[in-house]
Amino acid sequence: MKFAEHLTAHITPEWRKQYISYEEMKAMLYLVVEEAPSAESVEPEIITRHFANFDEHFFHFCDSELKKINTFYSGELRVDI
Repeated sequence: MKFAEHLTAHITPEWRKQYISYEEMKAMLYLVVEEAPSAESVEPEIITRHFANFDEHFFHFCDSELKKINTFYSGELRVDI
């Protein structure tokens, strides 16, 4: 079973927005590869720059997802205590 299927199958509906945006992140990865310049037509530095720019954007998105999940989890822990 693929991770996305597993995640979807075990999601708590009322907490759906608090889960990691896995499909969105996966789409971002596919898109950056699809939009990458062809190695035959550009210098290697341009390809490196393309992925470096994406890395910055992607890791910022990952940080925001982590904060979202941690904030939710911390709130649930306070409610349970």
